Amino acid sequence: MSRTGTLVAAAALLLAAVRPAAAVLGTCTIVVGAPGVLTPNAGLTTLSTQNSGGSPATATITTLAGGVIPSLVCALNLPLNCFRLSLTQPTDFMAAPAAARTASTFSGGWRVAGGSSSLNVLSAVILNGTYTMHFDLTATKASGVFAAGTYQAQQTIRCE
Repeated sequence: MSRTGTLVAAAALLLAAVRPAAAVLGTCTIVVGAPGVLTPNAGLTTLSTQNSGGSPATATITTLAGGVIPSLVCALNLPLNCFRLSLTQPTDFMAAPAAARTASTFSGGWRVAGGSSSLNVLSAVILNGTYTMHFDLTATKASGVFAAGTYQAQQTIRCE
């Protein structure tokens, strides 16, 4: 008997455009796109956007460094006074069958749409421009298997 767990990984992403005072001038806008879908592996020990049938959540990130000098520096691909994009993993499911809440760990990362999964990182400097990003999430059971049911988790994207 096959069990399927689904996750709306980005439907409830917490979005924060945090900017350190006087450190960076400009704007960074995050627009949440499609939610992600977690699917189980054959052993029911992971739910992941990277398992067969899964899909990553998406968001569009637009950055524009303020002022002539910062804009010029970012345009020249020198990561000075540009923005850092980071992704924080959940510590628990927002919704899940009670049995699934114990001993689950989360990992994931992001990559530019169409980019290699080898670039799946948690934090990086991004330059001026608009980027469509894919956000992956994997939940792993330390012991046992995931129970049948609906699962929801949320990742936090920051641009600072």
